[in-house]
Amino acid sequence: MSKDYSNSYNVSESEKNDRCSAPGQDMLITTISQKAGRFKIRSETRPKQSRDLRLGRRLAYYWRRLMRVRATPHEVALGCAAGIFASFTPFLGFQMLLAGGLAFVLRVSIPAALLGTFAGNPLSWPAIWATSYLAGAWLLGHEPVLLTSDQVNTSMTLLLRAATDHSPVAFEAAADFVTPIIKPMIYGSVLIGLIAAAGSYYPTRRAVRVFQKRRRPV
Repeated sequence: MSKDYSNSYNVSESEKNDRCSAPGQDMLITTISQKAGRFKIRSETRPKQSRDLRLGRRLAYYWRRLMRVRATPHEVALGCAAGIFASFTPFLGFQMLLAGGLAFVLRVSIPAALLGTFAGNPLSWPAIWATSYLAGAWLLGHEPVLLTSDQVNTSMTLLLRAATDHSPVAFEAAADFVTPIIKPMIYGSVLIGLIAAAGSYYPTRRAVRVFQKRRRPV
């Protein structure tokens, strides 16, 4: 005799559907979707945070390298001060050459001077350039034009483009934009750079002295 299995088959399919639509399954799907949403939010905000984190780690690495320079605390501190002074000048692309030249003339550590130039970085440049311009305008007796950090960054970008492209059009555009502010920036960078260099000398010398004393074998 044949047996009708259609009802049992239908029951099995309905049970499967009931299992798939169980409350626990819905909660699991909701949890997965929420986690996916949180991951998406983190992935969107991670690039900026990772860039800042990478820059902070790089600066910390340069500081550790500075502590390990083989020279006297005075030579390391004065070399670092020379590099910091050079980093305050608006001569991007020539700051390391300037720092190395100053260290050579002063007979201090050239590696420390090169490491000191990293005081100028994308985070500090807007503040350095704006302060240098205001100080230079004050020294020259000019009425300062209030510039935003974006305008200062634009002027530096035009200078770099004119120096690398060697195009008359790029040079004219840079000259038209930069001429009213570049002279005050040069004068002001000397003043602000000297203040920053002098302020960095004693803390750096003390830090190097303590570091070398701890590493010295007993």
